[in-house]
Amino acid sequence: MKTSICNSRIRTVGGKLIKIPVSLFLVCIVLCLSVLPALADWASAESPEFTVDTTVPEPCMLMMGLCGVLLLARKVRARARSVLVMMVCVAMAALQTHAAPPIVSNVTAQQQAWPSTSVDIYYDLYDADGDTQSIYVVVSTNAVDPFRPLYDVPATHFSGDYGIGVTTGVHKHIIWEANEDIPEYSNSTTRVRVMANDAFLSNQYLVIDVSGGPEATNYPVTYLSSQPVLEDEHKQTKIVLRQIPAGSFIMGSPTDEIARFSDEQQHTVTLTKAFYMGIYEITQAQYSNVMGNNPSTFKQGTHTPRRPVENVSWNIVRGGTWPGGSPAGTTFMGKLRSKTGLAFDLPTEAQWEYACRSGTTGAWNNGTTITNEMSDGNLDMLGRYRNNGGYTTSVVDQTYYNTAEVGSYQVNNCGLYDMHGNVMEWCLDWYGNYTGDATDPNGPVSGSFRVLRGGSWSCSAKDCRSADRDCGSPAYRLDDVGCRVVKTLP
Repeated sequence: MKTSICNSRIRTVGGKLIKIPVSLFLVCIVLCLSVLPALADWASAESPEFTVDTTVPEPCMLMMGLCGVLLLARKVRARARSVLVMMVCVAMAALQTHAAPPIVSNVTAQQQAWPSTSVDIYYDLYDADGDTQSIYVVVSTNAVDPFRPLYDVPATHFSGDYGIGVTTGVHKHIIWEANEDIPEYSNSTTRVRVMANDAFLSNQYLVIDVSGGPEATNYPVTYLSSQPVLEDEHKQTKIVLRQIPAGSFIMGSPTDEIARFSDEQQHTVTLTKAFYMGIYEITQAQYSNVMGNNPSTFKQGTHTPRRPVENVSWNIVRGGTWPGGSPAGTTFMGKLRSKTGLAFDLPTEAQWEYACRSGTTGAWNNGTTITNEMSDGNLDMLGRYRNNGGYTTSVVDQTYYNTAEVGSYQVNNCGLYDMHGNVMEWCLDWYGNYTGDATDPNGPVSGSFRVLRGGSWSCSAKDCRSADRDCGSPAYRLDDVGCRVVKTLP
């Protein structure tokens, strides 16, 4: 458990500083220590109050703006944190047996020049452990009722250094599309709080030992606080999953993304539960150890056991019913469940894209965007697809139009490999159109086709994008379709 909190003094519209009694800070210290057990791994800092105007300008107002009448939000900076640093020190003294928490500081917020309704949020982020962070923003405003104190409002339209996988550094930048969350309000007083979570508590990794083979009565499960040194066994006799924190993100693709399809409408998705996801696609060896057979097409090469299993249907991997049902007992997921006592499953489509993006907003999960529909240099380093034939030549089989050994390409911010290409991955959901912003979506209640994600070795670049959607009959089996395992936390 690690916690630090940093707040700034509030500057009023008139420019005066509000004095906060020392006694109040002492109370805060006591409260801080009393609630530490409930604040594991979180740090936060607030901006001072600033003004937001999200009214949409009429043409005549735009002309006035061009004449020099601009509404600019107040530029504010956090100051005088010395007393709060003392609070952090006291909290850390109580936590001296634990690792250092992240620190968020110097939070500022300013609306861009009118008529823009976007808000620039800047902050500094430090973590002694060097961990990547999960960043969230809480918005407080009096937009609806200017006579009320500031109150938190649902705000989800953020981009930039936001979400999972954010690296430490100074002058981190978030853009908030304020008009999407508090539309048509004039001169509302607003404050933002930037929150950091260095994330994955003590059980960062979950490892399933399937070395006992299909006849084993149980598969031992261990939890680790850090990533094990990855060896061949972690692609053959052990299945490694990494914990992904809960959070919100924009699912789908922007309208100007190359090769975008009409079923990729952008919308905000909130996942309220953390989950574990396999760092690799399930390999031929892992599948064989659980099921006792290997249905894959591509079995050539010395690294065959470490290639992803393919030619597996949704019914074979998972079966049963969804939403609301458990996997069939004879399937891969069903056997993992019965021999571990844990509810392993396929990911939902939302979980898959959230983990794939790992905090990024472009077509590729290393932060770059697509430049060519067929062959894209930005994708070459991320995964096997039709037009690259292998990036790490010492590991990847050079047989064209084949799968690659899992983990041969660049890892994403969540520590996951091959989210782009290699094999398409089954998701739980029935395929259907998005229905708007959602919390913990499970997809349509019925359908004919199950969702497939990620693209494959046989796909062009456009079909491997983070937002790209595919689907197949639950009985569909092909040499470019595989799976990845997930366990959702309570």
